[in-house]
Amino acid sequence: MITAAEYLARLDTALRDVPHGIASDIRAGIAEELSSLEPDAAQARIAQLGDPEQIAREAMDAAGYVPAVAAPAPPARRLPLTRTRGFAIAAAIALGGGGFVVPIVGWFAGVVMVLMSAMWRTWEKLVAVLLPSATFVLMAAVSALSQSWAAAGPEGSGVNPLMPNLALPGWHATLLIGFVLVPVSGLWLLWRMRGRSPVDTMRA
Repeated sequence: MITAAEYLARLDTALRDVPHGIASDIRAGIAEELSSLEPDAAQARIAQLGDPEQIAREAMDAAGYVPAVAAPAPPARRLPLTRTRGFAIAAAIALGGGGFVVPIVGWFAGVVMVLMSAMWRTWEKLVAVLLPSATFVLMAAVSALSQSWAAAGPEGSGVNPLMPNLALPGWHATLLIGFVLVPVSGLWLLWRMRGRSPVDTMRA
C-alpha cells in the first residue's frame, strides 16, 4: 500500500511538465485533502484519485497545454576533406611514395596534397617539401663546382690539386633523394600528426 507522502512524491514527479500554476493548485488541493483524512480514509481516497501520471495528463488536456517538443539537434557539420586525418595520411603517403608509382608526377601530387592539408603547421610542410629539393640542388651545385675545379687542374690530370673532388655520381644522388629523403619526409609528416587534430594546428 502507498502512503500519502509517497503518493504526493509521485504526483510531484508526474506534474513536472504541467504549467507551474496549475500543478501547484492540483498538488495543494490533493495534499490538503489527504492530510485531513484518517490513514484508512486516505488510502481509499488515493485509490479513487488514481495514477498521478493520469492526473497530470488530464490537467494538461483541460488547460489545452501542449508540452514543448525539443528541437532536433542540428546534423553534425562535416569537416572539409582537406581537414580530415584520412586526407592527411593520403597526402603523406603520396609525398613519400607517389614518385615510385608515377615518377615525378606522383611526388608533385603529394606536395600539393600536403600543402592543402590542415593537419600540419606551415613550417612542417616546408621542411617535408623543401628538404629533398634543397638537398638535390645542393648536390647538383657541388657536382658542377667539383667538375669545374677538375677541369681547371693541370693539363692531362683532370684534377686540380688545390681543390677537393666533391663530385658524386648521378645515381648516388638519385638513390639518396628518391629512396631515402623523400620517403623519410612522408614518414616524418605521419609522425608529426600523431594525436593531433586540425584545430590544434590552427591554434599553433
